Amino acid sequence: MDGAIAAPAQCLDNQNDPNDYSPNMNITLRQIRAFLAVAEVGAFARAAERMHLSPSALSTLVKELEEQIGLRLFYRSTRVVQLTEAGAEFLPLARKALEDLEAAVAGSRALAEVKRGRVTVAASIVIAATLLPWVIQSFQQRHPGIQCILKDGFEETIRDQVRRGEVDLGVGTLVEGEPGLTEVTLYQDHLVALVPDGHPLAERGAVTWRELARHPLISLSDQSPSRALADAAFDSVGLRPVPAHVATFSSTLISMVAAGMGVAALPVNVRQLSRRTGVQTRMLVRPTVKRNMGVYSRSDAELTPAANAFLKHMQAFVKSKGSLPDEAAEAAAH
Repeated sequence: MDGAIAAPAQCLDNQNDPNDYSPNMNITLRQIRAFLAVAEVGAFARAAERMHLSPSALSTLVKELEEQIGLRLFYRSTRVVQLTEAGAEFLPLARKALEDLEAAVAGSRALAEVKRGRVTVAASIVIAATLLPWVIQSFQQRHPGIQCILKDGFEETIRDQVRRGEVDLGVGTLVEGEPGLTEVTLYQDHLVALVPDGHPLAERGAVTWRELARHPLISLSDQSPSRALADAAFDSVGLRPVPAHVATFSSTLISMVAAGMGVAALPVNVRQLSRRTGVQTRMLVRPTVKRNMGVYSRSDAELTPAANAFLKHMQAFVKSKGSLPDEAAEAAAH
């Protein structure tokens, strides 16, 4: 029975307000449910049947709740059970408390079961434009309740974003010994030469670093991990070419190569972007420069269920579709 009656509240040990909860109260869910059951059906016997309890057990739960609050919640007679004024005031509060708790439990279970949540991923511009859109799309087909946020930017900033907790995961070139970070390898790729259509080096099946150095060179800024790998390769053959042009973004560099301003050395994952602009890629040899690509996460914080599920999905995606981002993306698209 949900309505209140005009019967006065009957106090027990003290004059408590049902809105005034002492921190020493020890109200249980069973007590709340027992109270609600009696209030809804208007009888202890029927409420006990609903809760699969004996009438005496149900009565005990209600009595314990009344003792905790310090007010009588029901006005009992031989034939009817009605809410007291305090009971009527307590009823909506009890309902809301139970609903809120059940919602919180359901929400926590949904998070644990990866039915909802959010994962934020930082990646270099190239990775964000090639591999990750397909990974995110396939992940959200399996987990439609998970929101995926992709932050593309400079690769050299990814590790700091992870350390500061701005993102859950960072995808980029793995650098050994990074403090405060856990590394998971996704795949290994290599550097390639970028040359414009019709360039003499485009006729070659592979290009050496010495051959590349004979042409105007376009490089990324010296903060780029890819630039560091290229510089080390030139150093290994005794060369230190001065770039004719320096670009901040890989997309800008690719367009500069397409315009015939020079040649470049970039990771093979640019192939998916460069082939659209009239730029050819050729294997760079003597030496072959490889790098490990992977995922960073904070070593001092456990991944959320959503982030952990995304990481596992990305590993499986790369393994099943191909070891290189452009191959994985193309395989997913066909």
